[in-house]
Amino acid sequence: MIKRKAILYLRVSTDEQAEKGYSLKHQDDRLRQYCDFQNIEIVALFKEDYSAKTFERPAFRKLLEFIKKNRNAADLLLFLKWDRFSRNIAEAYAMINQLNRHGVEPQAIEQPLDLNVPENKIMLAFYLAAPEVENDRRSLNTIAGMRRAMKEGRHVNMAPKGYKNVRDEFDKPVIEPSKDAPLVKWVFEEVAKGVNNVMEIWRTAKDKGLNIGKSQMWTMVRNPIYCGKIYIPAYKDEEAKLTPATHQPIISEDLFYEVQAVLSGRKRKGPQKNTMKEELPLRGQLICRKCGNKLTGSASKGNGGRYFYYHCSKGCNERFKADEANNIFIKNLEKISFNHESIGVFLNNLKVRLKVDDSAKAKSTMTVGTEILRHKERIDNAQQLMLDGQLEPQDYRDVKNRYAKLIEGLEKKLREIKEVDANLYDMVEFSADLFRNLPKFFTKADLKAKQQIIGSIFPERLIFEEKRYRTIRENEVVKLMCKPGKSSGTKVIKITPKNGGNSSVVPGTGFEPAHPCERCHLKAVRLPISPPGLIIAMI
Repeated sequence: MIKRKAILYLRVSTDEQAEKGYSLKHQDDRLRQYCDFQNIEIVALFKEDYSAKTFERPAFRKLLEFIKKNRNAADLLLFLKWDRFSRNIAEAYAMINQLNRHGVEPQAIEQPLDLNVPENKIMLAFYLAAPEVENDRRSLNTIAGMRRAMKEGRHVNMAPKGYKNVRDEFDKPVIEPSKDAPLVKWVFEEVAKGVNNVMEIWRTAKDKGLNIGKSQMWTMVRNPIYCGKIYIPAYKDEEAKLTPATHQPIISEDLFYEVQAVLSGRKRKGPQKNTMKEELPLRGQLICRKCGNKLTGSASKGNGGRYFYYHCSKGCNERFKADEANNIFIKNLEKISFNHESIGVFLNNLKVRLKVDDSAKAKSTMTVGTEILRHKERIDNAQQLMLDGQLEPQDYRDVKNRYAKLIEGLEKKLREIKEVDANLYDMVEFSADLFRNLPKFFTKADLKAKQQIIGSIFPERLIFEEKRYRTIRENEVVKLMCKPGKSSGTKVIKITPKNGGNSSVVPGTGFEPAHPCERCHLKAVRLPISPPGLIIAMI
């Protein structure tokens, strides 16, 4: 009788050791006892701690290499049970055929089958299918448990950067901010500014001590978990959604959506570094009197240093000294005369209005919140009717989609209501003080604030010609605040409008309206309005 030769294969996974008591040593002992009893020679042994969902396992790949390099070295591949061999019925059949082609017969010593008998293939199918079914059931239970925890607002996976995994008083896994949380918040704040791109912020954050990769960085700034939301992915009939989380948020919800606006390009990015010059505060606010295009500015070297000029970039000969244009602009600001009594009346009225607005804001928040809860209850009721068999699944999906869209719109409205600044009065009072001392504020302001002031008062840009400024349109709010009241003793400098009458709503002598012919010409080449200023936009 020819002595048979066998390769032993031992496999276990961590959960199987804990749940079923499997161990590599136990399998080794049983297989060796079997070989001794059956007078089978052991030619090789392979063992591993790996899942049997596929055959892409380190030890099993080495086993196949051994069989290919040592043909006829063994005619048996022995393992304890068929679930040690595979937990995937389709891949198991393919591997059995591959082994047979190399003259090796796979066999489970505790579930022996003579595959030359056709009927035994039924038992083989059962032995192979049972562990796959067990795996699938375990997977479904795991998914259900994880989704249930996520719906409760708990993060169930590895804590993202800025958080750490801990357990609550009920010994349930939760997350809480870690030592990296301040740096994560800084990253979101920098992205929201829209000045530097994400990769530049990533490099700076790494220098500050935030250990994070490039792909992790992009995932982080898109992850709503940082504003206290859990993303639940779509599954079967359930659509993807966000749900409030139980963990402490690192950033506000408003900041998160601001960052998303920057990343998607909906929010205009601020000026890039090193492109603004203190000597050119009017750059971007002036247009060429010849072609209507925006003027730029640059420096030229001359005797004694550098000299700055505003000039056209489209080939026109429009060019004038920047310091001269800047000084004339400041002198013209001094001629703008605001009605101080009107400003005082406005502030008093604002105090009364804000009290009403606070009450209206609270009422609106409650109304919208109640409506959101009502729609969610309707979805829950429809789901219950579907589970009770009183509503078709397709009808339930239609109901859910309809109310989900309404909820999304109401949640957006709720965010907009919350964005109303409670400190509006203090901001406007500051702006009123700015109006009273406009030239002084303008002179001391930084370059960005100067450009905001200019863009706020003159939204249609300025034309500089013969040491005078003209504009197509002034801001209507500024004109109204310059208008004298009946009892006002304020002396207002007037200009003559197109119809020849005297105007009492003026921004000052130095800023004349554009000539009628220029209005028509420049209307066709009108430039985008500058970013809303910190002064006029608040009023």
